[in-house]
Amino acid sequence: MAGGLLLFFVGFNFLKGFHPFRSYTSYHVVYSDVSGIVNSSQVIVNGLKIGQVENITTLQPGDARQLVVTFTVNKSIKIPVGSVIKISGTDLLGNKALVLIPSSAITYHNYGDTLKGEVEESLSSTISAMVSPLKEKSEQVLITLDKVLQSMNDVFDSAGTRRIASSINDISWSIHNMRNITQRIDKLTESEYSKLEAMLQNLESITRNLKNNNEHIARSMKNLARITDSVAASDLTATINNTKRVMDEFATALNKINNGEGSLGMLANDSTLYLNLAQTSKELEFLLKDMQEYPARYFTISVFGGGKRAKKQDNERSGKNTTKP
Repeated sequence: MAGGLLLFFVGFNFLKGFHPFRSYTSYHVVYSDVSGIVNSSQVIVNGLKIGQVENITTLQPGDARQLVVTFTVNKSIKIPVGSVIKISGTDLLGNKALVLIPSSAITYHNYGDTLKGEVEESLSSTISAMVSPLKEKSEQVLITLDKVLQSMNDVFDSAGTRRIASSINDISWSIHNMRNITQRIDKLTESEYSKLEAMLQNLESITRNLKNNNEHIARSMKNLARITDSVAASDLTATINNTKRVMDEFATALNKINNGEGSLGMLANDSTLYLNLAQTSKELEFLLKDMQEYPARYFTISVFGGGKRAKKQDNERSGKNTTKP
């Protein structure tokens, strides 16, 4: 009976890959979650089975937050320091195993060491992580679509339909006005084209004349510059000073005249002298007139009795002048 049980146990473990005649070493790894890992779960490296899980227990008695997984591997397999034991899925059915990810170190763990453990995300968690953003975006799209549909319902009710029709009519009227404005602009452009062409030709002619007479313009500018230089170089200060001196002398002379100094001053300020001169001038005028009319009174000419004849003529002229009509 005992032999049968022993034979059954050995055969069962042999079928699971455990060879009782080979030597194995044990290692430990700590996880916070060992979902999918049970006793006899495989330990794999690069797809090759090298051992199996022997025991799963808590790190602290009664504290299930940290779980210790003890696994055995073939004694010929050495695990480099820094290697990772990751709980990873082996198929789409959800079966999991401990996958050894060896490091590049050249030193190795001792038997019974505790290795670093990691947990690979499950397919469902990966899909959930991928689908979750799509789900959120889909919800946002559905909310936006609902708002759009609600807005469309508000737009396409009876009042909204009338507003749309009115807007379309306004757009049509605006397009019609734009067409009329465009036609008017076209007509204006056609009627004013000749004027614009003439203006451009005149402008071209002006620029051509300026270009052709550039030398003359430059020469005129040089002459103007030379004239301005000559004016600037002339002794304007001396001329202004002489003019000022002449004006001062003229002002002095006028002051003397006003004050009665000199002949001109006495003449300008003494009315008696002016009257005497006027009277003398009048008497001199009468004297000259009398000498012209009666020269015999002032000159005696005795050549061949000329004096007597002149005196006779004077008497006759005098008698005529004294005879009343």
